[in-house]
Amino acid sequence: MKNVVYIKNISDINKGLEYFKIKEFSDKKVPIKIHMGEEKNKYFPRYQEVKYVVDALINIGALPYFFDTTVAYPGSRSTVKGYSNVAKLHGFTKNMGGCDAIIDDSGTFIEVKEKEYEVAKHLINSTHIIAYSHVKGHIATGMGGAIKNFGMGGVTKETKRKMHHGSRPIYKKDKCTYCGVCAEVCPFDSIKIENNTWIQDMDKCFGCGVCVNLCKNKALEFKDADFNYVLACAALACVQSKNVIYINDVNRIANSCDCDPYAGPVICPDIGYLVADDPVAIDKASLDLINDIKPDVFEKENRISPLQQIKYGEEIGLGSSSYKVIDL
Repeated sequence: MKNVVYIKNISDINKGLEYFKIKEFSDKKVPIKIHMGEEKNKYFPRYQEVKYVVDALINIGALPYFFDTTVAYPGSRSTVKGYSNVAKLHGFTKNMGGCDAIIDDSGTFIEVKEKEYEVAKHLINSTHIIAYSHVKGHIATGMGGAIKNFGMGGVTKETKRKMHHGSRPIYKKDKCTYCGVCAEVCPFDSIKIENNTWIQDMDKCFGCGVCVNLCKNKALEFKDADFNYVLACAALACVQSKNVIYINDVNRIANSCDCDPYAGPVICPDIGYLVADDPVAIDKASLDLINDIKPDVFEKENRISPLQQIKYGEEIGLGSSSYKVIDL
């Protein structure tokens, strides 16, 4: 059973970091793996809050820096220069957030469960990492937390695309009843049912896998693998053999991801912060705390259970879903 520390106020985050032996990070270059927000998004992590983590690292002689990777979809954050500008816009600078930001666009391939994932070079070269993950909804995974922070945010855009493309649906006509559920749940309107004909616009499909997961007739199957499975595998590729402390910011809990410029509304009251040394445990604890207030809210909003990524993470050895909350 893993310990997960609960903290109400970010000003007390040092207590949680000390519980997980933050002093072992002394004299190390430490990436703070964090989503620095899409332009126009209102819910991403606040630099003023993350600065408490930066200060805690500096106080023990560590050398922290904000860190993330370029994204696979078009926009400012698809290039190192563009994302660096967004990071500055959102306060992730030395003057405002307490340390510099570094954006990666290349990496090294790591094999997990017979598949290769190109892990960002700064994660590869780090022995000690802080994960600061904002918990919110997500169209492909139900919820985004620590697992997704690495599983998508810790790999290169080429691997991101490969993961999504491998989760696209393969149609099995002999099993289709033309019920229309797949068309209804597709967040990108890539599927249509017309005159007992299944039609897909592959240019619109992002490979979220929701249609496959919700097809009760098994008329759709993944081209390669369930997106939630490869997400957990990619996370393991990023963090295996590393000393990682995970912080989950369980506040401003919107229905959609920090990548979404139009995310919202907030679907659960603020809860606080969790700290752990296990990504599966901290995500499970975050989900349980949210479900205690708003039962199954992520699944109701996004039509996909967040438990899938947690289940796969436990199956592949990323972590444990068995935990105990310690209130400091």
